[in-house]
Amino acid sequence: MILKELAPKLDKIFNKSSALDWDMVGLQIGNLDKKINKIFITLDTNRDAVKEAIISKSDLIISHHPLIFSPIKTLVSGSIIQNKIIDLIENKIAVYIAHTNYDIMPDGLNENIANKFDLIDISTIEPQYEKWYKFVVFVPKEYEEKIRKVICSHGGGKWRNYSCCTFNTIGRGTFKPMKGSKPYVGDVGSLNVIDEVRIECVVNQSCIDDVVKSVVEVHPYEEVAYDVYRIENKFPGIGAGRLGGLKSGESLSDFFKIIKDKMKIKNFRWLAGRDINLETKEIKKIAIINGSANSLVHKLIASDCDLIVLGEISYHNALNLIENGKIVVDIGHGESEKLAIDNIYKKLRDYFKENNFKISLIKSKVGFNEWGYCIE
Repeated sequence: MILKELAPKLDKIFNKSSALDWDMVGLQIGNLDKKINKIFITLDTNRDAVKEAIISKSDLIISHHPLIFSPIKTLVSGSIIQNKIIDLIENKIAVYIAHTNYDIMPDGLNENIANKFDLIDISTIEPQYEKWYKFVVFVPKEYEEKIRKVICSHGGGKWRNYSCCTFNTIGRGTFKPMKGSKPYVGDVGSLNVIDEVRIECVVNQSCIDDVVKSVVEVHPYEEVAYDVYRIENKFPGIGAGRLGGLKSGESLSDFFKIIKDKMKIKNFRWLAGRDINLETKEIKKIAIINGSANSLVHKLIASDCDLIVLGEISYHNALNLIENGKIVVDIGHGESEKLAIDNIYKKLRDYFKENNFKISLIKSKVGFNEWGYCIE
C-alpha cells in the first residue's frame, strides 16, 4: 500500500479531526507514492529512534509526539531537528503523528491508562464534541442495497456499538433531462418520474468525505442527488482526562504500589495537603491525565476524586489542587505516555489483520527517554 492510500486510513484510526487546534498531527514527512511495507512506532522521534528506524529499514514512523511542531523556515543541516528531517528524507522514511487526537479519542491513551487501573464508571474530565453530519442520498430502488452497502462500509451509519444504522423512505422523484445530458433512465426533453429511495444516516466528520466520494463513484445517476447537514446535537465520547472509581478502596501506601506496578515506573513525586491523614486516607476515586495537566486544573478542582495521576504539572497548580483536597501524583510526562507505543502497535495490528493489510510493525526500543533517580 502506498502512503497516499494509507494516510487517510490512519487519519480515521486516530481520529485526526479531533486534535486540539494548536496541535500538529497527521502526516508530516513523506513521498505520497512511497510503498509502505514496514511501520516503526515510537513515543518520540528522537535521534536514537531515527537511527533505529533507518537500521530497521522502516518506511514510516508513527510517533505520538510531533517531530515538527514550530514552523521551519529553512531546511539545511545544522540544528538537531533539521538534521533529523534530512536523515529521514534521505532514507525515504515518512513520519505520521498521532498526538492530542490519540490522547482524547475512545480507546485512546487516556482511556488505556484508566483501564490499566481497572476503573469503573469511567467518565471524561473535559468532554469535547466531535462534528457529526446527516447524509442523505436519493437512489433508484434497484440500487438501494448496493448504495447502502457502500455507505456502511465507509463509516456511514456507525454509532457506538451499532453499525449500518439508516432510515429509508420510498418516494417518487421527477426530472427533465436537457440537451447534452445522459440520464440513467428517462427521455431527454421530457418530464420523467421514477420510484426512488431516500437513504439517510449519521456520519462522523472523519468519514463524511469518504462516504460522499464512495457513493458518488458507484451511483448510477449522471448527477447524484445528495445532501449533507451539520448536526448540532452534542454527543459526548471524546475528551481530555478520565475519572473513575476503584473496585475497592485502597490505602494511600498500597495505591502508590499499584501506580508503580501498573505504569511500570520506579519512582514518582507526590504532593498532599497537611490536613490529610496519610495513614488513614482511603483512595476510592482517581483522575487520570497523561502528559500535562496544567490546562485542566479548574476541571480537576471541581472533579469528585481523591487522587490525581498525571504526567506533569506546575508547582503552583499542584498547590491549588492540594488546597482543594486532592492528592497529586506526578509520574512524569513521558512515563505517563510510554504506553502509547504498545497501544498504537496493538491498534494497528488488529486493524491490519482485520483488513488483510500486509504491513509489518516494529516497536521502538529507544523512542522513550526515562528520567533517572539519584538514590543516596
